[in-house]
Formats: sequence, structure tokens, C-alpha cells
Amino acid sequence: MRRFSITGMGIATAIAAGLFVADGAAAQQKEIVIGAQCDRTGPTQIVGVVICPAQSDYFRLVNSQGGVNGYTLRYLELDNEYKVPPAVEEYERQKQEGAVSMMIYGTPQAQALNQRLESDRIPGTSPGFGISASADGRRFQYLFPVAATYWSQGAAAVKFVKDKLGGSLKCKKLAYVYYDNPAGHEPLPILEDLQKIEGYEVRSFAVPPPGVEMGAQVLDISQRYRPDFVIAHLFGRSPSVAIKEFKRAGYPLSKVIGLVWASAEADIQAAAAGR
Repeated sequence: MRRFSITGMGIATAIAAGLFVADGAAAQQKEIVIGAQCDRTGPTQIVGVVICPAQSDYFRLVNSQGGVNGYTLRYLELDNEYKVPPAVEEYERQKQEGAVSMMIYGTPQAQALNQRLESDRIPGTSPGFGISASADGRRFQYLFPVAATYWSQGAAAVKFVKDKLGGSLKCKKLAYVYYDNPAGHEPLPILEDLQKIEGYEVRSFAVPPPGVEMGAQVLDISQRYRPDFVIAHLFGRSPSVAIKEFKRAGYPLSKVIGLVWASAEADIQAAAAGR
């Protein structure tokens, strides 16, 4: 449900941005072109195979009801395979097709495209991922995070753990297990800053892409470090792997909190199938 709600916010923002920046030619044709990237085939396709069709269906639904303010929406979707080079190529291709707003997919991709968005003055959306600092619209005028950034999610996770542990984190031990790429690194500054304020100990455990092997990390967490709580920032196939490994190691899942992509029906089913 979280994935669909985040997608809906991203679509709404992309449409609004497209209407706002539509030039005279687009207005004359009564058509707004929205560029979108997805991952139907890459390492995070477990998300993409759900979100991509949902986005396409939504645009068809809107057009079937007359579009938006008299405009028909033309939705251009391309699969970036969760890789940066295809994302850049697709951005340029969609720009040539007349896209006036871009629905970005992936934090590494958002980082690579941000400067192009600014130079081309094309608004882009990155709901629930991307560059956390883009929440400051004075610095990032063309990148819209829409939903909670990874900074916000990291801070919310710490607040949740604090409440669960009786209102104080002083001398408590937290583990941060994360997918080792730019997205996984995003919450680290917040966890480290809050450590100084709240007085907890935090240790990070990187999971190399594609995130299908983390037995060593979970063993280190559960048997050696033994934290009071685990904050997990995993996506793609790695959430189901984490569920299985924590269960196998005997670490209670009630003491594991994940950021936005941490678990969905497909992850639970995959974890159950691998028992």
C-alpha cells in the first residue's frame, strides 16, 4: 500500500508540473508529455513490476475521463534497469520527445540527473527516494521528493525505536543494515547526527548489491553486536533475504524496522517460500 500511495503522489506532482511548464506548442496540441523511468528487469524489479503497470494504468484512466484541464497526457515509460547510463540516455530521449516533466526511478539515477533537470529547467519527481537535501527547494528547484526523504525516514525510524524502548536511547545499541549504494548511504548522516543527541551507539552493516547474500552481516549483528534494535534500509530482493536470515539467526523480527521499501507482499511471500 505504501508503494502505491507514494507512486500516486509522484504521478500527481508530475502531472501538475507538466501543466505548469507546458509551452505554447503543447498548449496548442492539448497534449502533455510525461517521461517516466522504471525497472521491470533490473535488481529492484520486484518494485518496478508493480509500480510501472500501475502508473501506466493511472494515466490511461485519467485520459479516459477527459485528461486534466482539457489536456491529454502522453506517458513515455522506459526501463532503466536500475542503472545510471540507461537512465541518462532515456532522459535525453524523453526530452527530445517533448517531455516537460520526468518521473525518476532510483537514487543513483536522481543524483545523476539532477544537474540536467536544472539546466533544462524540467521538473522531476523522486517520491520516497532520491537526494534527501532536495527537500530544500531553494537549493533544488527542479527535483521534487514529494514523499518522505531518506533523511526523514531515518529520523522517523529512530523516533519509533526510542518510543519502543521506553523514551530513551541513551546507551542503547542500534544496528543499521543497508544496501550498499547511494540510496543506502543517504540516511547515514542523520543516524550519526542523532547519535550525538540521543546518546546511542550505532554500527553500520553494508550489504553489497544485488543484496542476495547477507548471512555474514546478520550473524555479526545477532551473535556479536547484539543490538537493541535494527534499522534496515534494503530493497529489491534483499528484504526477503533479510527476513529469512534474521529468522534463521533467532533475532526477533519485532526488533527490526525497515525504511519504505523494506517489505511488501512479494517480500513476505519470497521469504516464506525460501524457508
